[in-house]
Amino acid sequence: VMGNQKMVVRGGGGIFYDRPQGNVVFDLLTNPPTTLTPTFFYGEIKNIGQGPVLLAPPNLVAYDREGLSPTTYSFNLGVQYKLPFDSVLDVSYVGTVASHLLQRRNINAPNYGAAYLAANQDPTQAASTTGSAALPVDLLRPYQGFGNISYIESASSSNYHSLQTSINRRFSKGVLLGVTYTWSKALGTQANDLPGINGFGAPRIDNNQRRANYGPQDFDRRHNFNVNWVYELPKATENRALGYALNNWQLSGIYRYQTGAPYNIGYSIPGLSGYGVTGTQQIEVGRIVLTGDPGSGASSDPYRQFNVSAFTTPTLGSNGIESGRNFLYRAPINSWDLSLSKTFKIKEQMKFEIRLDAFNALNHTQFDGINTTLNVTSLTNSTATNLAASAPVVTVNATTGLTTINRAPLTGFGAVTSVRPPRNMQLSARFQF
Repeated sequence: VMGNQKMVVRGGGGIFYDRPQGNVVFDLLTNPPTTLTPTFFYGEIKNIGQGPVLLAPPNLVAYDREGLSPTTYSFNLGVQYKLPFDSVLDVSYVGTVASHLLQRRNINAPNYGAAYLAANQDPTQAASTTGSAALPVDLLRPYQGFGNISYIESASSSNYHSLQTSINRRFSKGVLLGVTYTWSKALGTQANDLPGINGFGAPRIDNNQRRANYGPQDFDRRHNFNVNWVYELPKATENRALGYALNNWQLSGIYRYQTGAPYNIGYSIPGLSGYGVTGTQQIEVGRIVLTGDPGSGASSDPYRQFNVSAFTTPTLGSNGIESGRNFLYRAPINSWDLSLSKTFKIKEQMKFEIRLDAFNALNHTQFDGINTTLNVTSLTNSTATNLAASAPVVTVNATTGLTTINRAPLTGFGAVTSVRPPRNMQLSARFQF
């Protein structure tokens, strides 16, 4: 920019189109009459293929022929500046915006609340207000005679925005140093892959897709900080004999701090019917209800990674928009990897190196998995039954004097269930010629 080779501005952009995936086309081959799935009740294997066969309502895969091609717009703009000490500073904005991404939506699920309507109750069963006495799901579908219809459409979207910075010092005078920091957000309306019709991020049967599912992607990492270095220790002696032991030592390492993966909170209600709390299929799930501030999703307490009292289960008639997707984050990665090596020069083109590597060298405990399922007493009693406890709870009966020890699970709701690897060390030798 200034003509002195110290500042450079770079930028770029592009539009990229995707073609249909092979599996999208292959799945269409599972439709009848190409593929038939008969159901054979109370018969013998030898009679299969003889006489009348009951064809249950088949599941279909459909494709939106009017859909647009998945499109990604990618763009970046950065500045590089030469610093003293053989270093370069790089500051860049990098982003992408994607539209018309493929998703699978079940267009033949019963409407929300269908299982609670009086007209949809099975007259041969006792009346129920929870949907357990509703007619089979195949009798409540919009398109009678078919099961789930997985409709593949180009209706999803995502975006990524980031500020990427780095300072790099090339190897000079025995020192190499690199520092990088990225702040980024990766948001979208569905999970990373082409999801089926279940779970968080799955396209919905109503028009609340963006309201319910737009949020952090599973690979979203807000902060990513790394430092890497190589330090070649100064020559300790000119004495050739002593030099075999004191010279040619090298210390290197990597420090990494990275935001943990985002996650959701689920629930389990005993005795819940297949229609769930939404009054439709179980695949159209209700969401956990927030009653307070849950926190960030990570803490130093292994038994309370979040505020467990900030959640309750949804009520009957839920439409699955009580809470968002991926609104909590696991504990960050905070680790040092160190390496110490010694080189023995034998001849000009021959040398022997011995190296000691230590991963997570400080043996810092790295929390990872979390129990994210809230178990409650019943549909009408949202008292949690699986809270974690760091120690057994001892109670003494005032009348009988008997002592009861309640050993609550250490890995209950909100507790850490797994950790990343502890310190690992390896010793290696290398002969180069």
